[in-house]
Amino acid sequence: MGTEAAIDQCKIVTVTGPKEGVGKTIMALNLASLRAAQTGRGVVLIEADPQCREELLTWIGITGSQLNVIPTLKSLVDFYSRAGGGQKAVDLVRGKIVFARAGVAALPLGFQPKDVMGGFDPQALHNFLRGLSSHYDVIIDTESSYALLPFALELSDWVYWVTLPQRQNLTATIGIFEDLKAEHFPLDRIEIIVNQYNLPGAMQVPEMERYLYAYNKKIKFRLPWEDGIPEAANAGGAYLITNNANSEWSKMLRFVANHLRDVRPKGSGGNFADLMRYLTNANGFWKLGGPGQNGAPGAAGGTGSAGSATQNAVDIDFDIVSDPKWDKLKEEIHAHVVSEMTTVKTAGEAQRRQRVEQIVNNALDKRPDAELTREQREKFISELLDDILGLGPLEILLRDPKITEIMVNCHDKIYVEQKGKLTLIPLRFRTDDQLVEVIRKIVAPLGRRIDESSPLVDARLKDGSRVNAVIPPLAVSGPTLTVRRFSAKPFTYEQLISFNAITQEMVDFIKACVFTAKNVVISGGTGTGKTTFLNMCSSFIPGDERILTIEDVAELRLQQPHWVRLESRPANIEGKGEVTIRDLVKNALRMRPDRIVVGECRGGESIDMLQAMNTGHDGSMTTIHANTPRDALNRVETMCLMSGMDLPIWVLREMIAGAIHLICQLTRMEDGSRRVTSITEIMGRDDKGVTSQEIFKFIQTGVDENTGRVIGYHTATGVIPNCHKGFKAKGVNMSLDVFKPVEPPPEAPEAVKAEAPKPPEGGAEGSKPQA
Repeated sequence: MGTEAAIDQCKIVTVTGPKEGVGKTIMALNLASLRAAQTGRGVVLIEADPQCREELLTWIGITGSQLNVIPTLKSLVDFYSRAGGGQKAVDLVRGKIVFARAGVAALPLGFQPKDVMGGFDPQALHNFLRGLSSHYDVIIDTESSYALLPFALELSDWVYWVTLPQRQNLTATIGIFEDLKAEHFPLDRIEIIVNQYNLPGAMQVPEMERYLYAYNKKIKFRLPWEDGIPEAANAGGAYLITNNANSEWSKMLRFVANHLRDVRPKGSGGNFADLMRYLTNANGFWKLGGPGQNGAPGAAGGTGSAGSATQNAVDIDFDIVSDPKWDKLKEEIHAHVVSEMTTVKTAGEAQRRQRVEQIVNNALDKRPDAELTREQREKFISELLDDILGLGPLEILLRDPKITEIMVNCHDKIYVEQKGKLTLIPLRFRTDDQLVEVIRKIVAPLGRRIDESSPLVDARLKDGSRVNAVIPPLAVSGPTLTVRRFSAKPFTYEQLISFNAITQEMVDFIKACVFTAKNVVISGGTGTGKTTFLNMCSSFIPGDERILTIEDVAELRLQQPHWVRLESRPANIEGKGEVTIRDLVKNALRMRPDRIVVGECRGGESIDMLQAMNTGHDGSMTTIHANTPRDALNRVETMCLMSGMDLPIWVLREMIAGAIHLICQLTRMEDGSRRVTSITEIMGRDDKGVTSQEIFKFIQTGVDENTGRVIGYHTATGVIPNCHKGFKAKGVNMSLDVFKPVEPPPEAPEAVKAEAPKPPEGGAEGSKPQA
């Protein structure tokens, strides 16, 4: 367990137990005395008694007026904070500590309960004790039900758990151990000591060990009943080993002291920032939100607050462990879990996760070579559960709603998009094989496959996120995975307005067009927010209409009750069973839809979509990839020609002009923001092609030099759309003021002001058609 050097190293030790009256305090006092004799230096014994009864001070002979010169832990921590923290402050505090002749300094929390309740800043105490332990051994005597216990366990190099050989104590011990395991506190640094093991009627040690087997605990130390302990207590004193060196109890305690001598300090002293979430439940004791947590200077050994491993994009703390031993241990425990689970039947995801976590915990308890701190153990278990039950390293990213896209270029290179910016993160898969296994986990529930004969696939996650995966031989540098994420709840138009993606006037116009069953095409490049915008537009469809959505991968989330979702299907391994978007569009016409919404037109299905729009399914919608409204019309022509139908170009243009009423153009700006940059009405066709007129547009006036943010404004062009004539007939009243151009902002360049749209002369409807 330890080395010769461990004898001279200072340690922080906690002595506790399941209940009061188990003898932990008298053991802590005598253990401190033995430790002081072993090392020749002082031992600070902290009496963490919530009642502030000064019991230890009385036992070592400090009473009456002598108490006036004895500091309390509270006064020392306050002095440490006032002195600025750090090792210099610790050196100043050392001069205030009073040691008894045995080399033990007893520190009560305070002299009255009111002095300590709500008075301790946890980070200041953490840093103070770590700094103090560079000079002295620190022994903390605390109760298992007290607020200081999780703090002490996190801080301590070792814990001695003192219990009596009684069923009530054993039951309480098991209950607390279960709570500690649930919070991932490692039990391998807890040593059980059975006090008064030879009492008549006591539980036998082998029987106790049988109950503790699940926690991989053997009882190494047994202290006998000692008549002198209650006699000394009744006389108002304490049983001290210095006066009773030859008793059996003293001899056995020396074995404990020798064990402590060989304990190797764990070094880090625990992660304070990670511990904070446990301290908030005990805020009657802690002074939370104090200066110690807001940047107070740290003592030697203090860890400070955990920070993100990436500075620009994500708020997740990527504390990546790249040690090969970590990966090897994970693989071994993973294999153990798989072998254990083959003999266990569990129903339900929650039950399965609980069972796997229990197997992993028990496996770690039986691996003393692991030597994991509580936060390392918690991280290890979390990662392993993600590997076994989830999608491995992707799970931590999927838990962050701020991440909108995940791009895995190869197993050890992962990028994420947040707020429109791409960032390389230190997260990684162990191997290409692990990445491929995660891809198969994603596609299998959808009845899809990925292998060398079918090396690319589109899929979706349970939350609706879109997935595309490519593996070798097509992916030359290794398997690649792209996950396009959507918000848990579709964005509303109010939210899009708050993002400056659109204006209220534009929303009102789109709402009127959707309500009056105009056919809408949403155009934009990759990642411009077409699906998000399509979700918003579909929310304006009346709830009494039957809607059919058709997608390659189902990702639309409509709120209407009468909604049918259809999804295409690739061919099976024999090349049969393929159902394309085009097949589904044709089939949808037989399902009596009021509206058809196609997630994306990318090929020959465009001709069927146009026919549906022209044959009584007004109010249908779709998206296409294009950079401008004019490009969108050209792409529709091209995709219709891809259908294989040999139609003259004038016929296609006639169909397009009659089927499409509105094109909403979306653009991803230089700063990563997404905006509706144009709303264009289709007017008809002439000899040159389909004609259109722009109703609303976004005008960029510049870029902020400090933030890089795109500056601009949305405005109407002054053109009154032809469709406005039909609004009133269908019960939609829309003022013509909606179509008045907005004045350019004063700071706009003169060139922008000169080209800003102006109202058309006479305000004629349908003016300014664009060829």
